[in-house]
Amino acid sequence: MKRKHNGFTLVEILVVISIIAILLGLLLPALSKSQRATKSTADQANVKKMWESLNTYANGANGRFPLPGLIRRKQVPGVGANGAAAYVPGQGEEDLQWNNTANFYSSMIAADFLDTTVLISPTETNPVVRKFENYNYNNYQPSATNPTFWDAGFLANIFRAEDGQATSVCHVSYAHCALHGERKNSIWRQSVLNPAQRCHVGNRGTFKGAFSGNNYAKSYTLLFHVPDQTWEGAVVYADGHVNLELSVFPDNVQYECGSINLKKDNLYAYQEFATCAAGGSTGGDNWMCMAIGAPNASTYAEAPEKLTDGTNPT
Repeated sequence: MKRKHNGFTLVEILVVISIIAILLGLLLPALSKSQRATKSTADQANVKKMWESLNTYANGANGRFPLPGLIRRKQVPGVGANGAAAYVPGQGEEDLQWNNTANFYSSMIAADFLDTTVLISPTETNPVVRKFENYNYNNYQPSATNPTFWDAGFLANIFRAEDGQATSVCHVSYAHCALHGERKNSIWRQSVLNPAQRCHVGNRGTFKGAFSGNNYAKSYTLLFHVPDQTWEGAVVYADGHVNLELSVFPDNVQYECGSINLKKDNLYAYQEFATCAAGGSTGGDNWMCMAIGAPNASTYAEAPEKLTDGTNPT
C-alpha cells in the first residue's frame, strides 16, 4: 500500500521562498518609489500651506508679509518716562537685527499662523533638522515693558551638525525669500510685479545656489526628491502656484535688469537689485535662503549647511 505524503518537501519550500524573494525584489523598488512620490506630494502641500498662511497674515497687514524687525521694532525716542525711549506697539523703526529665519518662522507660530509640524519637510534627510516640541506660546508678550513676540528656543541652526550640542538643531526645513534689501520691499508681499516669477517659500537649495562640485553633489538637498543625483525642489510663487523645480535655474524664471540682459535666475544665489541701478531700473532678482545671525542694512548671512560627508561647504 502506497503511503501518502503530508506537508511539503524541503525542495518545495525552497522553491516557494525563492519565488517570494523574487517578487519582493520586484515590488520593493516600486513601493519605495511610490513612498518617495507620496512624500514629494506632501512636501509641495506643506509649501502651499505656508504660502497661504503668509497671505492670511498679509490680509491684516496692508498686504505685507511678516518681518520680525517690524514685529520687534526699535524703541521710540522720547515717549517713555522722563523722556526716555520706550517700546510702542506698532510704532518705531524696523529693527533689522531680528530678520533671520528662526525669528521669522517662530513669530508665525507664536501668532498661530503656522504650526511646528508643517515646517518639517516629509522629505527631510538632514539629521540636524527636527520638529520643535512644546512651543512656549506664553513668550508672546507684546504689551510687556520689554516685549517678546516669539519663543527664542525655536532655532534654525542648520549650519551646525555636531551631535550632543544644544544648539545643533534646526526646527525648519524650508528656505524663504531673503528678508533684506530691495527684494524685501518688492517681493516679500502679496502684490508684486511678475508674480509667477517671484518665489516666496520652498525647499532650501544648495549653498549659495551651487550647481557643480562638492557643494552640489554632497548637499543634503539633493536627497529631497527623486533622483538623488540632482537637485529638485518644491517652490511656491507669488501667484500661489507650486512647482517642483528640476534645477536651481527654473526654466520660466528670469533675472530681470530692465528690458535687457534677461537670463535664467538662480533662485538660491544672491544678486542685489542695485546692479541694475545704472540702467535706470530696479530690476528683479529672486534669492531664497535660510538666514542666521543679526542682519543689518548691508549684510545678510546665509546658513552654510554641512555636506553629507560632514565637511563645510566652501
